[in-house]
Amino acid sequence: MPAPIVVDIASGPAVHGELPALLIEACSRAAGGGGCALGDPKRAGTPVRALAVVWLDGPDYRRLRVDVASVGAPEGTLWSREIEFREEDPVPDRYRTAGLLVAALASERAGAPASPEPTGAAAAGIEPAAAAPPPRPLGWFLAAGGLVGNGLDRGPAGVVGPARAGAWVMATALDRRSGFFGTLSASYATALREPAPGLSVQWLALGGGGGIAAPIAPLDALVRARIEAAADWVIASPGDPKKPEETGHGWAIGTRTAIDLVWPAEGSVALLGSAEAFVRIHQTDLRVRPKPEATLPKGGVTGMLGVQLRLR
Repeated sequence: MPAPIVVDIASGPAVHGELPALLIEACSRAAGGGGCALGDPKRAGTPVRALAVVWLDGPDYRRLRVDVASVGAPEGTLWSREIEFREEDPVPDRYRTAGLLVAALASERAGAPASPEPTGAAAAGIEPAAAAPPPRPLGWFLAAGGLVGNGLDRGPAGVVGPARAGAWVMATALDRRSGFFGTLSASYATALREPAPGLSVQWLALGGGGGIAAPIAPLDALVRARIEAAADWVIASPGDPKKPEETGHGWAIGTRTAIDLVWPAEGSVALLGSAEAFVRIHQTDLRVRPKPEATLPKGGVTGMLGVQLRLR
């Protein structure tokens, strides 16, 4: 039975499902023989005709790169081709094109000896590359913006406490192939109004965690579900610097769960909106002498809006 061309989709709007099936269908029709199959090029023990890795990335997934290593080629030889789609090219057609390109590279190079002269695929602009495929694509992102959310449950005067507003920054590392990502975040906020005359309250929060991301191809967006461990440091200070004895401190540890929406998904600059729910597992009361203590809420929500930059 003829061996297939094994194709691995390293990045793109989808690495499983209907779109990759279109790639495999187009590749199999063009390749003939054992056709093409979706799988991991690193798998061992299974006869294969060629190994291929496909990347669809860049702004709006317009950049296509295909790497193919044919079994009959000299060991360590990798052949690559990159093309740029137009913005109006449909995403399904991009997957079909990737499948055709995989089949063309594998067929062109199957069993071809190494040659110093540019012939065949090399003459068509396909250049030999490194002996091993590039590492699994890892994206690095930095985002910053504003936030608003729950503040104090009750102020020192016994009235309902104010909300808080401030700024945040978040660093993200995303494995585009698996969709898993990790985050580190920090934020600073202040009470929108004084909980008592002459008293201001500030929050400093640190968090770290991770989650899973999935593309929404029709919207060219990325949705992320994340969970983080978080620590909050709260400071209540008088407006009058002559009263340092009235400064109070409190802290809390807990968890944050959030849904993030990034648009466009692969833009070098993108909008990021987030809705967070937090639960404080342990906390101390915010004591401000001689005023009564102020209570931090055991849970609440935070809305975030900002801009994300793609660093790599």
